[in-house]
Amino acid sequence: MKKIILVFSLTVLFPQLILAQLTAELDSISVTSSRITTSISESGKSVSVITQREIEAMPVTSVDELMRSIPGININARQGFGVQADVGMRGSTFSQVLFMLDNVPLNDPLTAHFNANIPVSLGEIGQIEIIRGPSSASFGADAVGGVVHIKTKMYMQREVSRNGELLSYADADLAYGENNLRIGDLSFELQNNRWRMSTSLRGVYSDGEQLQNPGFDAGVSDQAQYDNYFELANISTSLSYRMNNNWSAYIRGGLDERDFSARYFYTRSEFDESVEQISSRWALAAITRDSGQHRSEMNVSYRNVNDIFDFNSRIGSPVNEHTTDQIFLNLSHQIDLGNFGRSSISDSRIMIGTQLLNKQIESTDRGDHDDRMGGIYAIGSLGWENGLSITASTRLQFDTQNDPELLPQLSMAYNRDKITIRSSMGRAIRIGDFTERFISSEIENLAPLRNIGNPDLKPERSWTYDLGMDWRPTHQTLISPTLFYRTSSNLIDYSLTNSSNINNADNLQPDEDYFYTMNIASSSAAGFELLASQRYRLNSTYSLRTEAGYTYIRTSGNEDEVSKYIANHPKHQLSFTVDAEAGRFRVTSESSYRVRSGETADLISGEVPGDYFVTNLKLQYSPSKIPVSAYVQALNLTNTQYQEILGPPMPGRWMMGGLKVRIR
Repeated sequence: MKKIILVFSLTVLFPQLILAQLTAELDSISVTSSRITTSISESGKSVSVITQREIEAMPVTSVDELMRSIPGININARQGFGVQADVGMRGSTFSQVLFMLDNVPLNDPLTAHFNANIPVSLGEIGQIEIIRGPSSASFGADAVGGVVHIKTKMYMQREVSRNGELLSYADADLAYGENNLRIGDLSFELQNNRWRMSTSLRGVYSDGEQLQNPGFDAGVSDQAQYDNYFELANISTSLSYRMNNNWSAYIRGGLDERDFSARYFYTRSEFDESVEQISSRWALAAITRDSGQHRSEMNVSYRNVNDIFDFNSRIGSPVNEHTTDQIFLNLSHQIDLGNFGRSSISDSRIMIGTQLLNKQIESTDRGDHDDRMGGIYAIGSLGWENGLSITASTRLQFDTQNDPELLPQLSMAYNRDKITIRSSMGRAIRIGDFTERFISSEIENLAPLRNIGNPDLKPERSWTYDLGMDWRPTHQTLISPTLFYRTSSNLIDYSLTNSSNINNADNLQPDEDYFYTMNIASSSAAGFELLASQRYRLNSTYSLRTEAGYTYIRTSGNEDEVSKYIANHPKHQLSFTVDAEAGRFRVTSESSYRVRSGETADLISGEVPGDYFVTNLKLQYSPSKIPVSAYVQALNLTNTQYQEILGPPMPGRWMMGGLKVRIR
């Protein structure tokens, strides 16, 4: 508790210096919380934005770590450094958050455990928008808890043209740390009058920490210790071209390779010696025509992922291999209707669109399957001169497995002087992935107590309501409280079921029990979010940013005990961020404290503590005459021993240092 008080004191005991234009930023940052671009203050949604400058300063090494300080976001990681993390929002499951990259979905059709595998380098990211609350009406299935929309710098600048000679930019971030950690993040960009090109590479490699092997103690392994190694690498290239004042085109493609120890990631077996290799090839494109009043856009993407999972081939366990393909298409047209000739109306826009998604899998244990889904949607926004803004959306969602679903959504904002009052409500769905529907379906004479999929799963359905405000008592201060409530039905989980009661699987042993995927639960989640942000600036070289966040969530359901899978989130979550600049020095700390239900698994020495505190720290120095900065960074400074998923331990204290080079 003393650690919490110390960190909190750092965020409040600095004197007020001079105004920093936090209010202006809220009004100037554009977001696409409903596909129609608007300012945060007019969106009616609870939105957080992580800017490129904040990404560069924060003591993190991956996108999931960037979001740990955001209220309402819960991260359950199996390893650090972006190896694998489950991301929930407002008590949602990790399957109920939609990840997007440059306006196309990233969610993996095999399993939502891969959703946060972001295939671009941190140096390429221009902005991350975290949109809390349902967004299925705008973006489709899976957007139940919210949306994480990652926008690259090139995508954000694709419609910008400039006059002048050829410009080139290069950035490099090279780091080395304990356990033979090596990180390289390189990017290069060229700009001319109407075209831009960029290439980026990122690699994160480590031998990992050396850990005690529970299998050795149980007598099932001859190795007393094991290393939780990881090797992550990606490369991407993009090109944008502005053909004239109306037309622009953008394309990006890349490769993402992952090889890591996955021991206890998915099981609690002492025989688990899992390693996993994931290879992804992907491409996306956007074509836009904007004439001022009319704006049309086409987004298309393709993604191929190959996953090889070896549980323990030394004992004869077969290696599973899965290959998925995903094709996405979105067409939209937006019309600016103006004010209808009425002075009381400031702006009105309408958008119509259609969306198609095709998913395929070839798998050794799940079989070969394909899904097709899509929808047609309409979005309208209306703003009044008195500060009121309303956005209404509706979508007819369809897929090959279920009946069509109508998904409405409404958000409102009222801006008055220093206060924005906002509220939203909406319906959202999630459709079971290939793992939930087909796991182990191709394994003959399946052993008892294994997972077995259910091809007849119904979609998860939910309604969500929220009410909040953004209060700016001064230009440099923001206080944002929000209340939210979500009710859900047909939630998907695994239930111990006798084979005699499973009618859609023919590979089970008679009168044996299996963990069968079912729509077994209804639940409700109610909670409260609070963000307090303060910025100070003495002059051009001295500044301070402090943020404190708090989230409370209570989940209840119709079962005797709400599933740990469904309610796997902290009850209380506090976060603290301090970012201080003094001349050539910059210090950033990010801390969090979580209270949650504890779990233990003695067989694999697993323990999720009932509460834990973690802090990261980064110190940077930037000389004045050369484009190089140096930094040292401590992850988990207090060396807290903890797990977020029962089984795989999170990293202890991990020191690293690096150099950044920026050439302009």
